[in-house]
Amino acid sequence: MVTSADDFEQRVRDTLIEQTGYECEKQFEVGKSGNRWKVDCVLMDEHGVRQGYVEVKETSRSANQSTYINHMRRAYAEMGDFRQLDAPKAVVVAEKWDFGRIDWDQMFQSIDCLLVGYDDLNQFANLV
Repeated sequence: MVTSADDFEQRVRDTLIEQTGYECEKQFEVGKSGNRWKVDCVLMDEHGVRQGYVEVKETSRSANQSTYINHMRRAYAEMGDFRQLDAPKAVVVAEKWDFGRIDWDQMFQSIDCLLVGYDDLNQFANLV
């Protein structure tokens, strides 16, 4: 069954709510650069304190290579803009894809961000 990107984002939010017990809302946040980003999931505790930031990219092996690269570059720019915050960050993809001599995991680790496939979402939930 093919799902839309919005359905995938909601599924990630629902899973994170279940795994962490925190609220998880899509909302605008201002990064270190002053840019205003629409973050797909901001995890907040019962006091409204931000506990994590998640960008969701509904990309899989069925996406073409340039689409995947563009999504990853944008996610890197966005999550990199929140690198100064003391809260875990992650980019969640439908399916991780390694290609083109780019170590995506290392690239995201360089900005203190985890790159996970949907099936490995618990790796991030355990950090929150």
